[in-house]
Amino acid sequence: MSLQQSIHLPSPQGLLFFEKNEHPAHDKPSHLLMPQVREDVGCQAPRAHKGAFYPFYTPSDPLVLDEEVLVSPVHPLEWRRRCQQARLLVQHFRTPLPEQGEGLQMKRVLELGTDPHGEWLRQLASRRPTTEIIGVTSQVIYARQAAFFAAVQGCRHVSLQICPLTRPLPFPAESMDLISGRFLHATLPEYAWPLVLDDCFRLLRPGGVLRLLECVQGASTSAAAGTLCASYWHQMDRLRAAARPSLPGTRTMRLSRPECLPTRMEKRGFVSVEQHESLLDFSAGTPFHSTLREQADDFYQLVAPLCTRQDTPLSREAYQQIYHEMQLELLEPTFRGYWHLCTIWGYKPSGRVPRTIPTMQVKHPIPQFLRPCSQLCSLFIT
Repeated sequence: MSLQQSIHLPSPQGLLFFEKNEHPAHDKPSHLLMPQVREDVGCQAPRAHKGAFYPFYTPSDPLVLDEEVLVSPVHPLEWRRRCQQARLLVQHFRTPLPEQGEGLQMKRVLELGTDPHGEWLRQLASRRPTTEIIGVTSQVIYARQAAFFAAVQGCRHVSLQICPLTRPLPFPAESMDLISGRFLHATLPEYAWPLVLDDCFRLLRPGGVLRLLECVQGASTSAAAGTLCASYWHQMDRLRAAARPSLPGTRTMRLSRPECLPTRMEKRGFVSVEQHESLLDFSAGTPFHSTLREQADDFYQLVAPLCTRQDTPLSREAYQQIYHEMQLELLEPTFRGYWHLCTIWGYKPSGRVPRTIPTMQVKHPIPQFLRPCSQLCSLFIT
């Protein structure tokens, strides 16, 4: 099957990390990567959430490095992880376009990076049965599975297109009313972002909307999860430094961060760019707790080969020990965990600049200690 083939259906501040200048005086240095948490009063958790917060896995954590795919998209654990994420978002937002409203007229919608079950496509098709909805994925098996579920549900105007996002999308210019993407930072290489945004600008009709959902930060009270997260990012930094060595007097290229999306979209020509923040609580006792435990288990199993390579400071035995400690900490009745989700949308200019949509009120305001940090996190080895 060719890469461009269609499958049609029947008719926070408290999480800042600081680089330690001096290592503690120990007789024998440890080989573990340890996260560091600010202890000042202004960044402590509320009284109901006592204890330190550490970095936690997010669905926007990158699994590609340039052309190197670090985790196979068809791995059973990765398949399950992506399907769970899609169902989780459906339950969290309860509507495919919470910030756009029902009044937005859409004849044709494009989804970038469709999940294996096509959850978002089917949800939107059930609410807008006359809208043509197209899903794009680079995996043939994803497209077949999503097409099967859509056919079973009776979605008549849904189709799947097989095409990698690193190539120009095979659609006419100004043919889409809305383009949506979720957690693209996980699978889209850094170099491809300008190409994708330019392609979306080309495909949208004047006044069309580009809508992107990312997770800008994760936090939990599990110190073991923070250690695994630190190990993962430390290895990613090492791989990037080896793949893109810095010239004398220059800085190594940074990974693309979701916080940069509004600025990137404005530079590509989008106007009235706004963002809506929401907090997904997966603490013990919440409806999402069990799903997020499985998500963390799957993610750290998938990246275990990456974090325990021969040139890494973490051995397989130590990694497994910390992994099991994380599993136990996530089961504690006092466990607290959060995902900081952010939806960014912008318009393609037309003769009449569209009215700015008022920012929605967040039902549960994001605590100050979970606000996204303004600088990149750094790690230290003790």
